Amino acid sequence: MLKAIQHADPKRLSLLAILLLCFIWGTTHIAVKYAIQTIPVFFMAGIRELMASLIFLGLSLGLEKPKAIDWKEVLRQGLFGLGFFAFARGLMVLGLDYAPAGLVALVFSLIPVYVLFINLLMGQGRMNRRIVTGLLLGALGMFLVFRESLFNLEGTDALIGMGIALGGAVCWAGTSVLLSDGRDGDLPAMFRSAVQLFFGAMGLLLISGVLLEPVDFAAISNTSMLGVAYLVLFGSIAGFGSYVYAIRHLPVAQVTLYAYINPFVALFFGWLLLDELLTLELLLSFGVTLAGVWLLSRGR
Repeated sequence: MLKAIQHADPKRLSLLAILLLCFIWGTTHIAVKYAIQTIPVFFMAGIRELMASLIFLGLSLGLEKPKAIDWKEVLRQGLFGLGFFAFARGLMVLGLDYAPAGLVALVFSLIPVYVLFINLLMGQGRMNRRIVTGLLLGALGMFLVFRESLFNLEGTDALIGMGIALGGAVCWAGTSVLLSDGRDGDLPAMFRSAVQLFFGAMGLLLISGVLLEPVDFAAISNTSMLGVAYLVLFGSIAGFGSYVYAIRHLPVAQVTLYAYINPFVALFFGWLLLDELLTLELLLSFGVTLAGVWLLSRGR
């Protein structure tokens, strides 16, 4: 099985990885809700990434058998891990303390837009009619989904939360662009992922400690433990592994199109498992966003 994967077309595997991301990182929305029922947010996120890093390390030692370790490259990959997990995910969680989840999801769903503009600032790529039309349709679809939240802002807390979440989303986009520079270094793929997840976990646990999050291990429920297990195995191992693989073989702007789809996967499973609202209007908004995704992909 492993040999078959190694000899498969990287671009086809990357497209499969994007499809997995659309599903997996959409369903983690539900798993997080279960996990944080009895576990503090930052502590939960840190433990999740720490467990995933140890699993990746074990897989690397068993399958890749790394020999000499380039510590400069370890530090470089660790900085990527801080960007992805401690900063991007940390700011996202902090934004949720101020703004409704729908607004934060809206900010993060536009990651492909941030990637596009970062690339333009770096002098890479150019705009065309399909890209502009796709961006507008994608933004319109997100607006239709979350417009009630947008029109019901009370005070400045929601605006502060959106600003914090925007910082996290831009951090994720910028880290993705930097990670796709084509430099693999001397570290094996799974070992790189282990390093990134470990550094991110240490950053999140440090934040948890600074905030003095109360952790009552006796009160942790089986439901929360199952939520964490899903986040580790699927959200971190399968999801992040697929993401890192995809951005090494496809343009970042194409890979991050998953961000347009994730909110709708979350909406569907929220309706299926948590009895959250799912209407024809939401499905129509989904169609508008998918049209934007298709045009943006063609334009790139």
